[in-house]
Amino acid sequence: MTTTSTRSPASRRMILALAITLSGTASASNAHIPQPWRSDAVVLGRDEAYDTERFLHELTFDHRQALPTAMDNGIRGTGGSVSSRRLYFDFRYRQDFGFRDDQNGFLLDIQRAEDLDGPYQRQLVGFRQSIGKRTEVWLQGDVFSDKAESDIYLSARHHLDSQSWLHASVILPDYYFNEKTDTADRFSKKPQSYFLQWHHQGSSAVEGTTASFNLSPDSRFISQRQELAVSNETQRGAISHRQQTGDWLIGLHLEGERTRRDYTLRRSDENRATGFERDHLKARGSATLVPHRLSPTVGVAWLQLDETGYFGRELNDEGRIRRREPTVFAEITLSASQNTSISPGIYLSAPEIRQTFEQEEEQRRHTGFTGKLAVPIETRLSASNQAVLTLNPTFYLHKFGFGGGNLQLHWPL
Repeated sequence: MTTTSTRSPASRRMILALAITLSGTASASNAHIPQPWRSDAVVLGRDEAYDTERFLHELTFDHRQALPTAMDNGIRGTGGSVSSRRLYFDFRYRQDFGFRDDQNGFLLDIQRAEDLDGPYQRQLVGFRQSIGKRTEVWLQGDVFSDKAESDIYLSARHHLDSQSWLHASVILPDYYFNEKTDTADRFSKKPQSYFLQWHHQGSSAVEGTTASFNLSPDSRFISQRQELAVSNETQRGAISHRQQTGDWLIGLHLEGERTRRDYTLRRSDENRATGFERDHLKARGSATLVPHRLSPTVGVAWLQLDETGYFGRELNDEGRIRRREPTVFAEITLSASQNTSISPGIYLSAPEIRQTFEQEEEQRRHTGFTGKLAVPIETRLSASNQAVLTLNPTFYLHKFGFGGGNLQLHWPL
């Protein structure tokens, strides 16, 4: 005998919203935020050679809540310990203060995060102006006390229909640098960055598809202070999709980066030309059985990173990095009280790592098993706006030890 579900659409939406609040399948990627050219990225680079567990940490510390997304108003932040002296963080506060019947808006966007070139922070302020019923233009600035370091954002968003939009930005990094700097540094070819995004909203707030592309074409910067000249070209892309199919909530995410740099090093003891190449790919898929009282989730993740050449003045070394990291994960959600849940999860990875630097005698080589147990405790702070505070202790499975603590706050506004 067969049976059919008698749940109403409203009941299904309520169950879906509850499952999203209590499950850790979400990921709010910075690949869906404009990522313009940065001088510290191309001149200094990151200041650490990643250890074996670095990307396993990032996976277990990833955003657990779907809301707010990278396009929504609100606070989303995660931070966790990835070593005895290093803290990983990804924080954003975004708010569109609409006025005049939402025909205008004051835009505030504070970001503090990191990518493969190291940490960054932005404080964007600006205005939004509606043109007709479907189109908006934005003017924003990433403002510093040193005017030479200020970026200008020129954007337009066109609503294709009530559920989708197309957004484009032209970004002028360090726009007044050559005119305003009090240093001998100069652009010989000014940088520009372009961002294009398409978004389609699904049948609920947490369902939908977003595709983003970020381009920073060739530019050249001459730093007398760091005694080098560098040309840079970067492309980044990402696509995310979330959809409920039957009783399953499916989440898929894919992002990648291609960066090429040419350096001329001008110190007396190193006068030479060298380069840098990066190819990065990251993918993740998950499925959550929504109606089940334990909301079981299973998923897979893949990370691929190839970096070769000169890593910038912070490491000041030539190196070669090759990482391949497949990971499987699973978790369940246990209700501790009306507003608190515990979601123990297991992450099992088999990374293959080859890492060498010219100035380091020891090479990092790893092939084998790594794993972590995560025990996130999530507390709903406000039922009216789905604010969730998460305390997430983790423990290594491939060795005895604490795997780092993680604190998250997600507050749609």
